[in-house]
Amino acid sequence: MKTILKFKWLILVLWIAAAVGLTIQAPSMETLVREKGQVGVPDGYSSSLAEDFLKEMNGEATEASGTSDASDSDAMSEMQAVLVFHNENGLQPEDYQAIGEGLSALMQTESSSPTYGITKLVAPLGEPQLEEQMISPDGTTMLTLLSVADLDRTNAEIRDDLYKAVQDIPVDHYYTGSWLIDEDVIESSQEGLKKTEYITVVFILLILFVVFRSAIAPFIPLLTVGISYITAQSVVAFLVDGIDFPLSNFTQIFMVAVMFGIGTDYCILLISRFKEELAKGDKIQAIVTTYRTAGKTVLFSGIAVMIGFASIGFSTFSLYKSAVAVAVGVAFLMLALVTIVPFFMAVLGKSIFWPVNRNLDHGHSKLWEWAGKSSLKRPLLAFLAVAILSSPFLITYKGTLSYNSLDEIGDGYNSVKAFNLISDGFSAGEALPTQLILKHDEPLASMEGLVSIETLSQAILSLEEVSTVRSVSRPTGELLPQLQAAMEGQQQATEAANDSQTEDTGGGITPPDLFTSPEFQQILDTYMSQDRMMVSLDIILKPNPYSEEALASIKEIKAMIDQTLPNTVAAEAEYAIGGVTSIYADLNQISSDDYTRTSILMLIGIAIILIILFRSIVMTLYVIGSLVLTFYTAMGVSELIFIHALGYDGISWAVPFFAFVILIALGVDYSIFLMDRFNEYRDESVHDALIHAMKRMGTVILSAAVILGGTFAAMIPSGVLSLMQIATIVLAGLSLYSLLYLPFFIPVMVRLFGNANWWPFKRRQPDHAKPETETGKS
Repeated sequence: MKTILKFKWLILVLWIAAAVGLTIQAPSMETLVREKGQVGVPDGYSSSLAEDFLKEMNGEATEASGTSDASDSDAMSEMQAVLVFHNENGLQPEDYQAIGEGLSALMQTESSSPTYGITKLVAPLGEPQLEEQMISPDGTTMLTLLSVADLDRTNAEIRDDLYKAVQDIPVDHYYTGSWLIDEDVIESSQEGLKKTEYITVVFILLILFVVFRSAIAPFIPLLTVGISYITAQSVVAFLVDGIDFPLSNFTQIFMVAVMFGIGTDYCILLISRFKEELAKGDKIQAIVTTYRTAGKTVLFSGIAVMIGFASIGFSTFSLYKSAVAVAVGVAFLMLALVTIVPFFMAVLGKSIFWPVNRNLDHGHSKLWEWAGKSSLKRPLLAFLAVAILSSPFLITYKGTLSYNSLDEIGDGYNSVKAFNLISDGFSAGEALPTQLILKHDEPLASMEGLVSIETLSQAILSLEEVSTVRSVSRPTGELLPQLQAAMEGQQQATEAANDSQTEDTGGGITPPDLFTSPEFQQILDTYMSQDRMMVSLDIILKPNPYSEEALASIKEIKAMIDQTLPNTVAAEAEYAIGGVTSIYADLNQISSDDYTRTSILMLIGIAIILIILFRSIVMTLYVIGSLVLTFYTAMGVSELIFIHALGYDGISWAVPFFAFVILIALGVDYSIFLMDRFNEYRDESVHDALIHAMKRMGTVILSAAVILGGTFAAMIPSGVLSLMQIATIVLAGLSLYSLLYLPFFIPVMVRLFGNANWWPFKRRQPDHAKPETETGKS
């Protein structure tokens, strides 16, 4: 520490130079999030295989390894979108005329000189069969299906160009599709990040002014954390751009909340201890003592947080892994805490606490002192109080999850408006259909192939959750009239060939002009690959594509395919199911597996750190136990608020994972603050040591909890549901931990184990237990 103080000015200059230089040179995080930060499913799952099949159908090469995520789909030559025209009073003849003229002019422009990248457009105008499928029964809404080439544009640029393409059509219109919804989620998150940053800085300043009652001290944490955050974010941007370091739209927000939250907490701990030591005399010695005591606490707390977020690296899911960037941020924060904070301590000294710097010794926490004494005196009563307050939330917690991305951003975005219009006029499944892709080793553009596809279509259509199936045999959802007679004839011949046991002659006759007609060739091009060995089927589900019922139906569809396909000429075909419903069905499995594995690894890593710091397995076990209880209690609180009070279907599916990591990793800090100070008084009785630790650390922990909670509360105005839910869980958890579990549950455990608190290591006997004369000599 003395070496750092000796070169304090040089160190500060190096920090500033690094922060400025890296910020100037680093790639834009907002751009990187759009290019590489989308949610994706790893290889080996049905939805990712379906993506590969679709690329192959479009004549694109697929990657041999790596993950197939949304960033890969952005690179596809074509994407699908739905254009919705709407008139709440009903579409009038002049509306249809304007729509028809506008779309015709658009496609003429695209065919002669592609401007907007629209390669295919299907509208129901003048097509009776399509009108029935693509114009709502109440006549208020019309659908138009588009295929769009990316032309090396970002999703935002493609979306903007699509709106330019139809801007002259004087009928209300909106686009939707999974990639459009994802783009709106990203934009919402970026807007939320900006709000979070501003609110966080203002909130922290206000709280620090109250805590320190100083005009100078509050700026030390902000400058320290701010410099380390800017530097760390730039480094993460370089890692993402250079080596595909995991990234998502959550990354920056989590870095802001965690770094400013714990960074301010650690600064409070260090500055408070510095204030305490400064009251004893020498400034330099006060700094050295501060870092020898509180500095050790901060070091182990920071390592625990780093382990918590670094353990996410063992996840397979890219969204979860994106939080590993927080570990990078904490590493830079820890470096700043031992280099920048001592600079301010050495240069400013007592002036840090100006103008209220006469009494440098901070006050004791009367609340925590009372809680500690009460819990130690009446442990059973304290334990019952904790159980009574926690049990209702623990008992009612069901773990209900929601996969509805639309809830993330609300109804203000065009993609959601279009989706809701489709849901109201048709069904939610029409907006985001599920796709079944078959890959055979022989062409299926034959009568036998069509029969197989239709047989499969009818089998899937028989499922309760399926509304419509569109395929090469039923492009509008109804069997092609030309095929009806031929299929009936073939079925009759097949049946006759089976009770008679005579040779099957093939039965029905294929309509002579079917495979040569231009109309049918267009259908084949739409639903089959050029070599006719791959075929797609669009499955329209009755429930919302994001709902639990829709996700469960994917398993039923797979079972029906496995039952039906072996009885067709496509028996040896591979198949995969794609679309947003299939993606989230796979994510459900992935997230569940990752959650379990990562949580165990995280708890093991933190336990090792606590055992080393506390020199106790017993303390480690009940500290981790208290954190886990806090998490599940907080989850129960969040379900009460968002499901029972606000009416959401469930907690957003990624929230429990992130909330667990954040709450455990950050909550353990407060345990370390308290129990490490408890160990400092190990020469006293267990009772006195705990009371002294609680008096000293109560105010620090409560202040830190308020600040950390405030940084997460700053997520609530973001408008992004999952961030609001994470903020709620963290706020509830921090409140429970700092006001219930730490001041009441932990003292009960301390009293219960007594000197066994340090098992299996030995504890130094308290001095007052020795003879009085020996104590006097010592």
